[in-house]
Amino acid sequence: RSNPLLVKRLLHSVRNDKRTKSVFLIKNSRRCIVMKIHNNIVLIGMPGSGKTSLGSIIAERLELDFYDIDQYIQEKENKTISELFLLGESHFRQIESNAVREVSSKKPIVIATGGGVVTRPENIAVLQQKGTIFYIDRPIEMIIETIDVAARPLLADNVKRIYSLYEQRKHLYEGHCHYRITNGLSLHCAADQILKVFVKSQDSEQLAISD
Repeated sequence: RSNPLLVKRLLHSVRNDKRTKSVFLIKNSRRCIVMKIHNNIVLIGMPGSGKTSLGSIIAERLELDFYDIDQYIQEKENKTISELFLLGESHFRQIESNAVREVSSKKPIVIATGGGVVTRPENIAVLQQKGTIFYIDRPIEMIIETIDVAARPLLADNVKRIYSLYEQRKHLYEGHCHYRITNGLSLHCAADQILKVFVKSQDSEQLAISD
């Protein structure tokens, strides 16, 4: 069995390496697999697809900071997303683009974006440059069953509008992501898929633990 104190010291030393701000440690017998995280994990997809919930789960597992772009905007602007939309969608999209640039610079972190972030190419350029993008694809019927339209300005008048939004954005989600993940069974199953893919995309090395 591995020595917990030595594992803790090893993890501390690797995390203090200035070349990488965070690692993911897997204990296995007397060896550790250390994954150096270089990229942000970025979640895109339709409103109600589970990006915020998934982002929170993944960030906790990897011990990374989590940023929800919509929440970040609301806290910074001291207004709800609905209130910002009253000033015009283009006004909101510019604020969103500014937030994407600010948050992306904090890497490595986990980011949950708003559903419309893909409508501006400059957002995708920033997110792709500093992150691995996962498209969270959830069946529209499941989204309609659970979504809170009061917090979704583009759906407040008619939740069925989500179908037209999906048709407008589907090719953008698919075209701009590195990986597509289906969120249809459970959040933890989807999170497991994301982590499995992400681990393979990052550098890793095995380090021996000796007493």
